[in-house]
Amino acid sequence: MPGPGGVNEAGDAAGLDARARAVEWFVLLASGNATVDDQRAWVAWREADPAHEAEWARVDRVQQMMAGVPAELASPALRRSGSTRRRQVLRSLGIGAIAGALGYGGWRGVRELGGAAWLADERTAPGEQRQVALEDGSVMTLNTATAVDVRFDAAWRALRLHEGEVLVETAAARGAPGAVDARPLIVDTRLGRVRALGTRFILRLDEHRLTVAVLQSAVETRDPSGRTLRVEAGQQLVVGAQGAGRVEALASEVDAWTYGSLVVDNARLIDVVAELSRYRRGHLGCDPRVSELRVSGAFPVTDVDRALSALVAALPVQIDRVNRFWTTVRPRGA
Repeated sequence: MPGPGGVNEAGDAAGLDARARAVEWFVLLASGNATVDDQRAWVAWREADPAHEAEWARVDRVQQMMAGVPAELASPALRRSGSTRRRQVLRSLGIGAIAGALGYGGWRGVRELGGAAWLADERTAPGEQRQVALEDGSVMTLNTATAVDVRFDAAWRALRLHEGEVLVETAAARGAPGAVDARPLIVDTRLGRVRALGTRFILRLDEHRLTVAVLQSAVETRDPSGRTLRVEAGQQLVVGAQGAGRVEALASEVDAWTYGSLVVDNARLIDVVAELSRYRRGHLGCDPRVSELRVSGAFPVTDVDRALSALVAALPVQIDRVNRFWTTVRPRGA
């Protein structure tokens, strides 16, 4: 469990080993090559430690999620295969896709947690938003395509944001009964740690940066270099792999997504489309010929098609849909 000096590396390593081993067991059992002895060893491994059983349950959850991949995304080669060959291909694709989603190299037993988001305690799909009540009375609201682990113990209230965006409202900030809790509330990410100071704040973790936006009270951030900064209400901070930037004034309407909107003022169309693309499955792109058009307004993130229709009404653009998973904003008449 995380401590004042950082994450408990021994504990994390053990967790990664268990997770990697669970994926290795999945690949072996799904291949059809497992022997009776293999199956007995798998059962023994699960029963040896509650953490092993927990990681196996996560793998099983991902397997169920992957079973719902839409038929439109099936490979043309798969559709052309005969029935016997199709079953073989499906098995191969299924094992590879699930192992890949889990972030491991199948048989290689890679120890890096690249796909941890698939196994997170709390996660949302593209376009989904969800509120989660924590055991201490705090609440976190997950935006689209977000994954968070929750680890509370006697000493710490710890969250781990793997990807996406989350609004955290501490019990103290909400005025919840029994809100006084001596345990620090922290959020760890691959780009640093944020410690709540009785507050309401938003964290957004993109591929190369972490944005910390404080709506109430304050937080303390520690960047990858170990530098610590305090961010007050009405301020935000962007953290990259090389460290934190300057504390700046909070961007307007940074929490608009919490009430279902994207609010922009003189924004580039390419940036608006990129933001809307977070809220739907598949590809939503912007033709370079219209990428620099300027946009102002409020757009519903809960209905991206309606948002795109609003763009068509306001700008000289059209929406090209190859299918429901591939959409492009292009110049009108192109």
